[in-house]
Amino acid sequence: MAFSEMSSRDRTIIIVLVAVIVVALIGIGLLVARLLSDGGLTQSEGGITVVPTSDVGAAAQIEPTITAVDAPALGQAAEVPKVEVGEQPVAIARQEAVGPLAPVLIAGQSLQPGHLYRIEISTSDGSQAAIEGNWSQAATSVSGQVAAPQIEFFGGVTPYAIEVGPPVSDPQMWSLSVSAGFKKMQGLGGTSHLVIIIWDVTGSP
Repeated sequence: MAFSEMSSRDRTIIIVLVAVIVVALIGIGLLVARLLSDGGLTQSEGGITVVPTSDVGAAAQIEPTITAVDAPALGQAAEVPKVEVGEQPVAIARQEAVGPLAPVLIAGQSLQPGHLYRIEISTSDGSQAAIEGNWSQAATSVSGQVAAPQIEFFGGVTPYAIEVGPPVSDPQMWSLSVSAGFKKMQGLGGTSHLVIIIWDVTGSP
């Protein structure tokens, strides 16, 4: 039946249906455009993955960032390593980054009261590299004094060392956290990893 031959009621229904379809198509178009501008569709949102062209090669331009470590929680500290005082430094903790560009972290390392320590940051192949990071410690004394934890930031070239002493005169519980990363993006083909070692240097010169 031609449109002109339809009754006014039928023509009104068809016009309303066409308007609804047009509005729905416009809404779908706006929704797709918004999803694309927000970073693309994911599989859970539409069964397809869209990668914006502006993101191509972005991975090669991203620089690693170092997140400040939280002050270590004394109640969660691991067992304190018992080290006899000697003339040579003793490594009580060592952590190597999972990849050439990854930061490295030691969190909540328990320390022995009455001892002195050194944080050492180096590369796995012994090469020099510009680094930056931060460290923090927490302690309570035998008399109940609590050291207010403060985050200390550092930067330098590997091998880099930080001398650590107790934040209170008579610590009963004491722990340390340290985080480090490359200051500048190293070559994508590099193989050197960052390494953090905490040394007990109580008896060493």
